[in-house]
Amino acid sequence: MEFTKFVQKWQLYSSHRALLSCIFWLILWHLFTSSNGATKEEERVALLQLRDSLNRPNGSALVNEWVGNDYCYWYGITCDRNLLVLQIYLSSRRQLGLGTWYPNATLLSHFENLESLYLSGNRIGSWIMPEALCRMSNLKVLDLSSNPLNGDIIPQIRCLPSLEELYLSTIYPSHAFIPALSALCELNNLRALDLSNNSINDENIPPCLLRNLSSLETLYLSRNLLSNSPRTLAALCGLRNLKVLNLRDNFLDESSIPSCLFNNGICRLQKLKTLNLNGNLIQGGIHPCLSKMTSLVSLDLSFNHFQGNLPSFIFSNLTSLIALYISDNEFDGTLSFATFANLSNLWFIDLSNNDLMVNTESPSWFPSFQLMFLNLRNCHLNNDQGRVVPSFIFHQTGVIPSCFNNITSWKKESELLPPSLMRISFSFGNDRLKVPLTTKGNSRVYEGTPLSFMTGLDLSTNQLTGYIPSQLGELIALHSLNLSFNILTGHIPKSFSIMEKLESLDLSHNNLVGSIPPEIVQLYFISTFNVSFNNLSGSIPFENNFRTFDESSYRGNKGLCGLPLDTACTSPNKKPPQQDEEEERAGIAESDFFFFSCIAVSYVVGFWVVILPLVVSKNWRRKHYAVVDSCIYICCNKFPGFLTRIKDCC
Repeated sequence: MEFTKFVQKWQLYSSHRALLSCIFWLILWHLFTSSNGATKEEERVALLQLRDSLNRPNGSALVNEWVGNDYCYWYGITCDRNLLVLQIYLSSRRQLGLGTWYPNATLLSHFENLESLYLSGNRIGSWIMPEALCRMSNLKVLDLSSNPLNGDIIPQIRCLPSLEELYLSTIYPSHAFIPALSALCELNNLRALDLSNNSINDENIPPCLLRNLSSLETLYLSRNLLSNSPRTLAALCGLRNLKVLNLRDNFLDESSIPSCLFNNGICRLQKLKTLNLNGNLIQGGIHPCLSKMTSLVSLDLSFNHFQGNLPSFIFSNLTSLIALYISDNEFDGTLSFATFANLSNLWFIDLSNNDLMVNTESPSWFPSFQLMFLNLRNCHLNNDQGRVVPSFIFHQTGVIPSCFNNITSWKKESELLPPSLMRISFSFGNDRLKVPLTTKGNSRVYEGTPLSFMTGLDLSTNQLTGYIPSQLGELIALHSLNLSFNILTGHIPKSFSIMEKLESLDLSHNNLVGSIPPEIVQLYFISTFNVSFNNLSGSIPFENNFRTFDESSYRGNKGLCGLPLDTACTSPNKKPPQQDEEEERAGIAESDFFFFSCIAVSYVVGFWVVILPLVVSKNWRRKHYAVVDSCIYICCNKFPGFLTRIKDCC
């Protein structure tokens, strides 16, 4: 009898097993989302409390930015996929006149997933309950630079085992916090450390600091007092993982730098990518071993007393180099730009204020680099004769920068340069600046006073790609614009029609498409216009000055029609406007159908990915139901008995 009842109950339970399974998983999902929602609300409230603390006593920072419930879109806040705060960026947000800020560290302990915290420049004096920082076990980046820290927070940093980057530059007064730096010796995972501008020397820096942090990859010690600190400098030799080393403005000379670091020693840091020795007192030549540091990306030796020649083999091997700054030294001899021919990553070169004889016109080389910055001021170019502007400048590739419209003097309507600029001496080093410029179909060399009256932009005969930025049309002071012989695509900007002073426009030998903007006939001063050998189409504007241009201005464009060409613009195959509108509506309908079809297919596939294994595999079904049975058994049998015992106790 009892067995029969058990079988009946089991059959009844089995018939509702699927329903009970769904209810079980829904309950678990509800519990998870409710818990996660509570965490999100706690973080939102904690952020508002942090803002109020930042504004105490009467500030208004972030009042208008931090509004609403979706805090992941607030200024300076970055969240993970679960909408929990990963990064807080509040650098320099405390307003002037509010005095020193004393934040409560417990406000930050609510962000258990926080990885990056930036609080530089907020006049933080000391912390309330600084030990609460130890709860941020996931913190990887901490920036407290430019704050008057009194040192109470530094000992608490040692309890952040995940910390990888620590920025403590410009802490004032430095004597109050430097003694506490010994706490940092325990941060074995630290990869980046910034102690710039803190008056650090051998007497106040803990010996263990650089000795223990063997994993350091980035170290900033600029603007300190390391000129008589051999112990600190010697410790750098053991940091074999260093990739970035900045010793700028430390009054270092060759006698104060230990042998393990200077000359041949510096080359032992084979992983070094950035070396900055700018603003020191180092003399002598560049050691040949520098040629073996093939990982170097940026080298800055400016404002020292380096002397002698610059052997070509030193730089020719640095194929990863992006920036080279050796200005304001005492280098002499001859340097050929062919030395840099294979440095395809090179963007910045500054050789200014040396006694170098720079040869830019070696016939045996062609640049593989594309420069963004070049400074050859006060150098002797090409034996003080011949070409002054290097010819490799005319072989640049890439897109035309849209920021040309920021050149305000080119946006003025006056044909002359402002009087304040008329006093500029157009010289390049010891030579007179000569600028070749092709305008109105003729190539001329401008120099001296005529150059000051000429406003033109010549980017021809390069390998420039991409669209012509419409912002070029804002340069209404231009008399000449030459973009010919490039690989430019897209349309001719309509904004060219407002360049009222334009006399010459050459866009030939590109891949431009579309029609010639009819508004361009408003260029009343134009006397040279060339758009030949593109892929232009449509009717040619034939009004005002554009009546004077012959077919040579338009040849090589099969789609152009109308005068001065012999091709008429009537086409029997042209579609009526109504047909175009019908095709456009049909295209929209097809795109909507495709969109909703994708959604439907996604739902069907997602459903069967979950259900199909349970339908096909009996083993999967048994395991799934076993888990559900166990959970339901506990809920239906154990839990009521537990409640009964609690009731009896009460």
